[in-house]
Amino acid sequence: MSKLVLTSCLQKCSSLNTVKKSHAKIFVCGLQNDNNILNQIAIFYVQFKKLDTARLVFEYISNPSSYLWNILIREYATQGNFRQSLALYAKMMQNGFKPDKFAFPFALKSCAGLANLQIGKLVHQHLVCCGCDYDVFVNAALVNMYAKCGNVEDARVVFDKMSVRDLVSWTSMISGYAQNGYNSETLSFFYLMRDLGVKPNRVSVLSALLACGNLGASRKGEWFHSYVIHTGFESDVLVATAVMDMYAKCGSLDLAHKLFDQTEGKDVVCWSAMIASYGFHGQGRTAIDLFDNMVKAGVGPNDITFTCILSACSHSGLLEEGKRYFEAMKGFGIVPKLNNYSCMVDLLGRAGQVSEAEKLIENMPMEPDASLWGSLLGACRIYDGKK
Repeated sequence: MSKLVLTSCLQKCSSLNTVKKSHAKIFVCGLQNDNNILNQIAIFYVQFKKLDTARLVFEYISNPSSYLWNILIREYATQGNFRQSLALYAKMMQNGFKPDKFAFPFALKSCAGLANLQIGKLVHQHLVCCGCDYDVFVNAALVNMYAKCGNVEDARVVFDKMSVRDLVSWTSMISGYAQNGYNSETLSFFYLMRDLGVKPNRVSVLSALLACGNLGASRKGEWFHSYVIHTGFESDVLVATAVMDMYAKCGSLDLAHKLFDQTEGKDVVCWSAMIASYGFHGQGRTAIDLFDNMVKAGVGPNDITFTCILSACSHSGLLEEGKRYFEAMKGFGIVPKLNNYSCMVDLLGRAGQVSEAEKLIENMPMEPDASLWGSLLGACRIYDGKK
């Protein structure tokens, strides 16, 4: 089979099986070192979601096409393998390939996913040098990266310089403000976006509801609840959960529970939020009842649910119940995470069992963080380290 015939066959590949057959034929034809054919083979593997195989082929290509570099960086980022995406981006630079407007958004997405501001700033320098700092999609990714890394000031600088701002840019700024505690700015930006005719999406609505809850702004929260109903977001379980959580944070726990009861298709996030709400208001027994009802309803708890119930037990002084739920995690196949251990240390510390809390820390399979040590030190101050 000639190179021309094989190339023609590659263009007609419509399934993974035909790609594999064509891949095998390149060895038979002695074309295993042909850059153009290997590029096509690797691209097909990416299209058929065989990223590992595509990467193996890629490593044998002496001169990969810019398109192949870009789609590999994109696919790793899209699949959440941010480290591999950035490793490939770095290799692209080292090999003398110039990134373009198609590579930068996904390199920045990976920086955002890893919350790596240092590398994010480096990518920012690269894209300026490459003349891509005026591309709307690159700038939207920049805003998102800075916001996700907690640097809302630089995100705002990039946003203000944009001549065209799309929904992604607006949403990145709004969610960035919300996630970093700039609650008033979150709401101001939401109103401004809406007034300029940009239709809010799910993420921006969730961010606004979070800000209302954090501010305890019940009047504004009621407006957003009305907005959710009129725009059809009410059927979204995550948005319904955010409305419920907002009312609970504003002190309207009964209304929050009423909305919880009305929500159809309640998932583990919805149940966990309601459990957390009762725990926050010191109603540990009600939180426990809700947890048990969730299990009876066939909704399996996760580590976040256990963080909520353990926190509820801690705030209500329910030591034995908290111990029981911590042990119950194993029965659900859940390995306790740092937050779960932190709740248990807080629970034991509040109950005066400082020695047991210290022993728990010593036997943890991970390194304790500053907040966990803070909980233990707080208990030591209260009980003078005698228990």
